[in-house]
Amino acid sequence: MTPELSIVIVTYNSRADIAICLASLEKHCRAHALEIIVFDNASKDGTADEVAAKFPNVRLLRSAENHGFARGNNLAAQHAQGRFILLLNPDTWVNDDMCGVLVRFMNEHPEAGACAPLILRPDGSRQRGAFRTLPTLATLFYDQTGLSRIFPKSRRFGRYMMTWWNHDDVRAVEQPAGACLLVRREVWQHINGFDEGYFMYYDDVDLCRAILQAGWKIYFTPHTRVYHSGGQSASQDVLKNYIELHRSMYRYFRKHHGRVATWIAKLLVACGELGKLLVIAFLMITEKFRPRTEFWGSRREQFRGHGRLLLQHWLY
Repeated sequence: MTPELSIVIVTYNSRADIAICLASLEKHCRAHALEIIVFDNASKDGTADEVAAKFPNVRLLRSAENHGFARGNNLAAQHAQGRFILLLNPDTWVNDDMCGVLVRFMNEHPEAGACAPLILRPDGSRQRGAFRTLPTLATLFYDQTGLSRIFPKSRRFGRYMMTWWNHDDVRAVEQPAGACLLVRREVWQHINGFDEGYFMYYDDVDLCRAILQAGWKIYFTPHTRVYHSGGQSASQDVLKNYIELHRSMYRYFRKHHGRVATWIAKLLVACGELGKLLVIAFLMITEKFRPRTEFWGSRREQFRGHGRLLLQHWLY
């Protein structure tokens, strides 16, 4: 039987998470004709062996090198047979029939090219930034100046992270986070999947922009949910990933807004990073002279990270 749904999961050193994710899918999404494809990006922690040993019904694709998130998903999706492709992070899990709800939603909304569920943190609270508008210089300015955090309920200042919205109604959105996104296979093929120029970060932003530009809508539905622990595969080198995030952001701005806008974005980030450096430096000085100085080391690492980005980001 040809599956209606293909679930694609790209892993990299995800052994601590993948078993929980796959077990939850097998428990709660068993009633549907689906296939699960795991593409392992040359993990060094035994992720692929864990999947092979505990989940024989999962199609496991082992890569000899780390292709990154975008290319990994594209390579895995080449093997997908379903009418819908669910892009799912390995550090997620479900406790209801999320797959069935999303597929039914797409069948009831033929204008939808993609949809996403409510994304929750492990404690049950909503994940901040799970739904966003496409980034612009204005939203970057609000973020770097802190206006988005000072006025989160403002439709202007809080529009990028959509912090003014209570997430209790079906709504057309611009960019759900890539942790869990259901895409029509015909749409995926039409836009040629992810832009592989993004190794990590902003690939989901670019994908959603392509879906919208192709004339499709993207929806949020509150009628099902997924839990997201938030980035185990990306947490091993915080500084490296922080820099990679900005590298990808500048690539996005260069691709969609041009070189001038990209340089303005770099100036905004430089101002924001300089402000963070000043705050961290002040905290380092005050904490160093207190009886308890256990936070000083972490402040130093933060200072180094923001300083490195401030110096290097002009090269991206």
